[in-house]
Amino acid sequence: MDDRYGRLYELPAELAMLGHQVAGLCLSYRPREQGPSLTRTPKKNQVAWSSVNLGPFILPGLLRYFRKLKEIINDFHPDLIVAGSDALHCIFGQRIAEKHHLPCVLDLYDNFESFGLTLVPGISPLFRKAVAKAEGITCVSAQLERHVLTNYRPRGMVTTIVNAIPAELFQGKDKMIARQKLGLPAEAKLIGTAGALSKNRGIKTLIEAYNELAAHDPTIHLVLAGPQEPTIKLANDPKIHYLGELPYSEIPFLFSALDVGIICNVDSGFGRFCFPQKAYEMMACNLPVVAAGVGTMAELLSAFPEQLFSPGDVTGLVRAIRGQLTNPRQPEIPIVTWPQQAQKLLSFIEKIRP
Repeated sequence: MDDRYGRLYELPAELAMLGHQVAGLCLSYRPREQGPSLTRTPKKNQVAWSSVNLGPFILPGLLRYFRKLKEIINDFHPDLIVAGSDALHCIFGQRIAEKHHLPCVLDLYDNFESFGLTLVPGISPLFRKAVAKAEGITCVSAQLERHVLTNYRPRGMVTTIVNAIPAELFQGKDKMIARQKLGLPAEAKLIGTAGALSKNRGIKTLIEAYNELAAHDPTIHLVLAGPQEPTIKLANDPKIHYLGELPYSEIPFLFSALDVGIICNVDSGFGRFCFPQKAYEMMACNLPVVAAGVGTMAELLSAFPEQLFSPGDVTGLVRAIRGQLTNPRQPEIPIVTWPQQAQKLLSFIEKIRP
């Protein structure tokens, strides 16, 4: 919420822009500014967000959270509750909705059972129970929807609402201007990505592929942006450009500066069910892409097999990048925006609310 982007921020904001009253409550596992706040939208309709820190002792933070949630329900009188973020929020949301005789929609923006939180004893079965009892389930990918229907046997309705982009932000920029803004070399062949730079997202495969590419073509540079896992060590190479954690507003400049964007992933409980938002972001910036052929991306790019590589296959990634550098190809895939997804969510909600 601090960064004001992504699914948990955009969908409530778009519902508010459609004229609906929306209130939200965040439980932060890390210290954050607490209290009420409003989304900064260009229109008069705003989401009334509040936040509570869990704190180091957990129980006092949970008590503050439930008090605040009860206060919001008593003052706001919601027609239904939408819960998401992780398994714990889904458990709480479904229980609170049931207690107050309200319908509940659980928004599964990832396979929450792949998160470390579900290793806590009791969390996974309680999460599965909440999914089974909720009146509605929204899933981030068709793969996750099929997984939910098969393994959780939900009583309520289930639909897929994929991640999207703010269309006003993600538009192609002039390549040279974008490179100058980010301090990147003007004449190099730039490949790269943005997002979590971690082992469980397959970033090591990209680094190894770059090493092989650069050994044969010294004009190829690697550009990375995003939080870096301590286990990911970048070589002291002047052709590796680590930009740190860029503000979201600068990501379109990064994707406009690159020659090829890489969407890394691994074949895991996370990778098989996620929907990499950066895929649409890259495509909206007219960036040729290469993606790990797992989950959503395998289906999205099924008509473009030359743009896919098997997770962990360095040779396959090298081949795909070379192909895009030599003969760039941008798939003609409709790019979904957040207003469109909010309309879809609203239609789903209207089937559920009494």
